[in-house]
Amino acid sequence: MKCFVCGNRLGPEDYCTSCGTDIRIYRHIMCMSNMLYNDGLAKANVRDISGAITSLNESLKYNKRNIDARNLLGLCYFERGEVVPALSEWIISKNYESKKNIADEYINFLQSNPSRLDTINQTIKKYNQALNFCYQNSQDLAMVQLKKVLSINENLISGYQLLALLYIESNDYEKARRTLLRALRIDRNDTTTQRYLKEINNLIIQQSESKDPKAKGSNLAVQDIITYQNGNDTIIQPVGTKEKRGFSSIINIAIGLVIGIAISWYLILPGKISTATKENDEKFMAVSEELAAEKASHQEDVKRAETVEAQNQELSRQIDELTGTNGATSENDRLLRAALLYLEDPANSGKAMEELADIGQDYLADSSESFKALYAKVQEVSSGSALTDYIDIAKEALKTKDYKMAIEYYSKVCDLAPDNSDYIMELAYAYRESGDTEKANELYRRVMSDFSGTENAIDAAEFITE
Repeated sequence: MKCFVCGNRLGPEDYCTSCGTDIRIYRHIMCMSNMLYNDGLAKANVRDISGAITSLNESLKYNKRNIDARNLLGLCYFERGEVVPALSEWIISKNYESKKNIADEYINFLQSNPSRLDTINQTIKKYNQALNFCYQNSQDLAMVQLKKVLSINENLISGYQLLALLYIESNDYEKARRTLLRALRIDRNDTTTQRYLKEINNLIIQQSESKDPKAKGSNLAVQDIITYQNGNDTIIQPVGTKEKRGFSSIINIAIGLVIGIAISWYLILPGKISTATKENDEKFMAVSEELAAEKASHQEDVKRAETVEAQNQELSRQIDELTGTNGATSENDRLLRAALLYLEDPANSGKAMEELADIGQDYLADSSESFKALYAKVQEVSSGSALTDYIDIAKEALKTKDYKMAIEYYSKVCDLAPDNSDYIMELAYAYRESGDTEKANELYRRVMSDFSGTENAIDAAEFITE
């Protein structure tokens, strides 16, 4: 800790040994800031992101130059899907401490890939559009927009909360509850999410209670008594007569079925069997004749199919002779696939460059001017983005000591930027660390010869291993 007046490093004394300033209050303020930072760090480790943000903001109130607290606050905002506040905190941190600040890596992570920044901008625009739909009472359109937003940015807490409110508005409480539970997996103690979830649970309980059927009365078990007049006499049917009558009817029906089956078995069934047998014999003869005719027709179809197959093979051979001998079809397809990959998503520039690399230079030299123009245009627009992607992948591979992948992608980088000695030096370093000193020495000699007099050429001379 340094003195806030003269900048001298402070010791255990209650005053600055250089200028004599009383530092007791200043030391207490710094300790409070560090204590709140530690509290925020502990909460962030258990995914209490909201609590961590509160503690870190309090820490910065005591000491706005607490770099660790400000960087962690940016990470907490980023974890909640709030990229703009996170980027603001990291930029402020970088302005306070420009050297050896991890905020540089966070900012480069966002700014190094233009497609990532474009995706973040689209997410913000879609979320704002969903808010406008809500103000216009277009809940269905707002739901569609929010689902697109959450498919891109799965950590946007405010998006889950707004989607849950829309589900509540449409009385779909179960979906609202599941949406809020997903938000709680990101930030366990977000007060807004917990308040919404409590209200939804109460609504679900009320809805389930309103759907319980009422208990039926005992009068359903009471049997009706049937009375009717026969002359001057009143006849009363006893309770249970209906059930007895129904039971006797079932017995009579069963007896009738048994008698009918017996008559059919002994009298009707033999005649039916004889008739069915005769009909089956006639059908068998007809089917046999049809099978013989089908067999003859099938043999003719087989011969025709063999003839057609031979003709198809001949036509395929002729097509191959016309279009496949010089690779025209495949080369055209590669160029079209490369253009389509880049048009669908500029992030596919690496794949587009791989398709262009498969096109033979001999064919390119003999191709039409329109083919060469399209090839040059696709290579021009893809090379820049592909170069950035290759560099990112190669750097990450070097960090993780995956030298095989680093060699692969730095080789691609050197193909796209052969005049940059920095990339050649990185490729040589990857070969050297992988144990291939011969290839590394070859690259170092290339730097010494092609870029003589530069700092990289001097370093290459020192790195050459005999």
